[in-house]
Amino acid sequence: MKFTQSRKSTAKELLVTIDNFGGGSNSLIDEARMPSKFAVESVNQIQVQDALWKTRWGTAVYGASHATTIDGASEYVKSDATTELITITNGVAYKSTDGGALTSISGATFTAGTQCYFMQIAGYLYIANGTDALARYDGSVLTTYSSLAAPANLTASRVASGLSSGTYTYYAEVTALNGVGETVGSTEASITVNKERDTWVAATDKGISWSWSSVANATQYQLYISDESGRENLLAAIATGTTNFTDDGSLDINTYIEVPLQNTTTAPKFISMAMSGNRIWATNDTNSKYTVYFSGTGQFVGNFSDFYGGGWINLEKGGRELPISVKHYQTGTGEGRATVLCRTPDGKGAVWQIQISTATVGGTSFSIPSATKVVGSFGTESVLGVVQTTNDIAFPNRKGWFTLGSRPNYYGLLRTAEMSSNIRPYWRNLEGSKISTICAYFYDAKIFISVPQSSSGNDKIIIFDTERENWSVDWSIGAKQFLEYTDTSNKTHLLYIPLSGTKLIELSENILNDLGTAFNQSYISPLLPVSKNKTDIMNLREAIVELGRPRGVVKFQVLGIGKSNSFTTIATKTITNFGADTGVGSDLAGDFFATSTNDNTKQVSSVWTVYFTATPETFAQSITKAAIKKAAKIYAIQFKVYSTSADTDYTLLSLQAKGTLLPRRLPSAWVT
Repeated sequence: MKFTQSRKSTAKELLVTIDNFGGGSNSLIDEARMPSKFAVESVNQIQVQDALWKTRWGTAVYGASHATTIDGASEYVKSDATTELITITNGVAYKSTDGGALTSISGATFTAGTQCYFMQIAGYLYIANGTDALARYDGSVLTTYSSLAAPANLTASRVASGLSSGTYTYYAEVTALNGVGETVGSTEASITVNKERDTWVAATDKGISWSWSSVANATQYQLYISDESGRENLLAAIATGTTNFTDDGSLDINTYIEVPLQNTTTAPKFISMAMSGNRIWATNDTNSKYTVYFSGTGQFVGNFSDFYGGGWINLEKGGRELPISVKHYQTGTGEGRATVLCRTPDGKGAVWQIQISTATVGGTSFSIPSATKVVGSFGTESVLGVVQTTNDIAFPNRKGWFTLGSRPNYYGLLRTAEMSSNIRPYWRNLEGSKISTICAYFYDAKIFISVPQSSSGNDKIIIFDTERENWSVDWSIGAKQFLEYTDTSNKTHLLYIPLSGTKLIELSENILNDLGTAFNQSYISPLLPVSKNKTDIMNLREAIVELGRPRGVVKFQVLGIGKSNSFTTIATKTITNFGADTGVGSDLAGDFFATSTNDNTKQVSSVWTVYFTATPETFAQSITKAAIKKAAKIYAIQFKVYSTSADTDYTLLSLQAKGTLLPRRLPSAWVT
């Protein structure tokens, strides 16, 4: 805000000007204490150019209608570099191109009403929902793995002429593997011998023979043994077709690999997936809440058994921190790491980073994961709320909106920082039971965040601008997932799945209105005092608003605190005459008979109409000024610019009030 004196008048001439809106939305500071660069209200607006408020992007239906609500969507890039839009509804996966007809994809179905999550790697689009088996789409069909049963009838016997019965007991379990994972262990079997295993001589003691029944479709078996019940570790891998193994004591027991706690032969039923270090990392498994899984690398990407270079690690098992989302990020020194964001009951959460080292026991090489907690970090409880920006990871929790990244003066360390301090009261009023449903997307250097203001779910969108580092709060639309789709003409569409409805919605700055219907928009400035002297009063004469390229119907309102010390609306003006120009669209004259092309970048000096076969269209002036002339005596002033009309679009350039500053004695009504 600027208080300036006119050169042509006395020192009491006063201008109150707002032409810097760089603070964005603010709900932390009361409107009477708020600097003029902030907005008390910025409903359905977005910041553009040098932080000017503009009408937000509109929405339109994209693509064909589905049978029911959509449970997930993703772009799939085919081997020929063309793209398909994959959607899932009522348990069935569909593909389409350029918003065209839907074609169902065979091979797998999903539980209807369950949110699906996607990741593409090595030509496959992986689809997970935490309930059904992990599915892969290859551009033609969906495939899943059939679950294997754990081997049965495990028995043990001492090899003839070798060991005899004795006081040493050995226990074993055996598992079966397929191309993606491993079963749980069989029923434990045991046997006693007369010598401790470490003293066996293979040639004479012969050892223990373990045998079991075959498992259909198994590609391999793994035998685990121990001298303590329930504590078996890996001894050997046995090729398919063989259902027995003789342990003669010559192999080392791999104490790093234990019997799996769950059957992963359909892949773990996780939710969150990411690529890091050429492995698939996954977590948020309702059947194993503390577990983070990793696959093998290279040809074994997608295989989670330790035999294929995969494995798992439990983060703080039995503790307060539950893994929710995994992303590829970096350490404070720039090394790539699988980064896991966790939740806690108090909503704070935590961040862990995992690295893999390789070890060899006997002739077997295997991966050893180790996890390190980022000290003092915050985490998340929202899978779809975590986004990667150009430099940081950003995410929500019940405390606010946070980023994870390096900070100045903290070399080699990662730190989390709250970015939502200016809108903290707004954030704290969100529906706590629905924080886990928050979804976000990084697009055009902005983070679009759909948040729940009610128990119905994400019914609003707010924006954090990473370039201006401010907020736009809020938009009157909501989403349960954002995504991008690039069509065959290389045009990228920012899409979202609405809370209800059977169609995808496109969000674009080139669209006016919401699905053809008007939306209300408004900017309200802080309540600005007219002088640092609390008893001075402004004799208001006029107020001016400058709008950039306006169209439609805009209302300009002046409010203030008057002599009676009461807040009141001083005057309102409806602005419809923008001095607009009319012309033809940008299509070539020989290419059309009629057009609805919009080109809001053109401007000419006078009103003109060209009578072509094209439909004339309106071009808005770059600057339109409108004023209110009103005499009023006020202690503080507030501006409001808003619209409730369809097809309205404008940029707010500046606001100004003119008047005279009048010194005044202390009013007797103020003295008690």
